[in-house]
Amino acid sequence: MDPNIRQRIEQATSADSTMCWNCSSCDAECPVEIATNRLRPQRIVRLANLGLFEELIASPEIWYCLACRRCNRVCPNLVKPETLVRYARAAAVRCGVVSYETVRAYYDLFKRFQRVRWHAVHHCLHRGDEPISDARWYAWLNTPIPDSTAIVSSPSLFKSNQSFRLAAKGADMSKCFTCGECSSACPVAGERSAFDPRFIFRMVNLGLAEELLMSPSIWLCVQCGRCTEACPQVVDGCGMIASLRELAVREGNVDADFALRVRGAHKQVYMRLLDEIDELFESKAGFRNQATCPLTLAECV
Repeated sequence: MDPNIRQRIEQATSADSTMCWNCSSCDAECPVEIATNRLRPQRIVRLANLGLFEELIASPEIWYCLACRRCNRVCPNLVKPETLVRYARAAAVRCGVVSYETVRAYYDLFKRFQRVRWHAVHHCLHRGDEPISDARWYAWLNTPIPDSTAIVSSPSLFKSNQSFRLAAKGADMSKCFTCGECSSACPVAGERSAFDPRFIFRMVNLGLAEELLMSPSIWLCVQCGRCTEACPQVVDGCGMIASLRELAVREGNVDADFALRVRGAHKQVYMRLLDEIDELFESKAGFRNQATCPLTLAECV
């Protein structure tokens, strides 16, 4: 434990980690921790506070993070665990603890994981609730999302009911000019065919209520609010998707048990993702011996 290293980490990140009082609000907010009990943002902050740099960059937990920043948003002391995660990942590559090739494979896996989430929700829409087998996991991981684009006739537009229109008005959706900042900021929009906030908001403004309320995509949002924060027009995209979910349940587009089935499916697929990440780093020798790093510890930090 080295206080000098702690200070260097804080200077490099401005994550305010020394303000943490271990309340665990970040743990309770993290969607991966909720689903798996295997990612504690508080532990990452604690490692930084203790100056345990080598342990921080070698921790598999920094690769479990979705980078959704919900932990940042919920902290009463404005500590930024996600900022520490990004710093630790970059340092791990810089120090040679993780190979660049492995990181590229990791981001490809994370992108294809959004396919799994889409297929899992689609499966739940058809009342499927059986455990996800190995065969199904790999099939979903490698199966692109069906093309949902189609020509929409003019009579099909703007047929939404009052509840839908009020939700759109409350989110200021009419201000959206489809610049794409929301999709660029979204942590789970890597596979745009699975989840693309701009596409969803465009459909809202076209009044395609039925298509949206039956879409698996609205259930892939992790409610992090980054689309809302990024929007130059101050459109509340996060709130809009939450309203779409509520409307889907209230108006009977999905059955009463649907949200519970989705939660159960997400628990399974998130657990599988973490296992896949562990296997990826082990099979590709992703984690290397810190002693082989050509940089000094001071240069790494």
